[in-house]
Amino acid sequence: MSAPSHDHDEMDECVAALARVHAFLHSELVEADADVIRVHLHACERCMENYEIESTITEMIQRSQPEEKAPDTLLARVSTMRITRRF
Repeated sequence: MSAPSHDHDEMDECVAALARVHAFLHSELVEADADVIRVHLHACERCMENYEIESTITEMIQRSQPEEKAPDTLLARVSTMRITRRF
């Protein structure tokens, strides 16, 4: 059984796309990077299959965890804090 053909030449594109699939799933990429992943997934059946598997697993994990909300007092304290960085 042969591997599915790719519309692109480099397997490096697949490696790069799959390395960032979790960040893509969680909307942690800037839009330009997310667009690159979207284009790749649209062109590459193998990577799309991997993405769909990861997406299903992520959804199952999210559904199995109860949504937790921080207490209002903690939210109020955090929102009034001033964050400073020391270099």
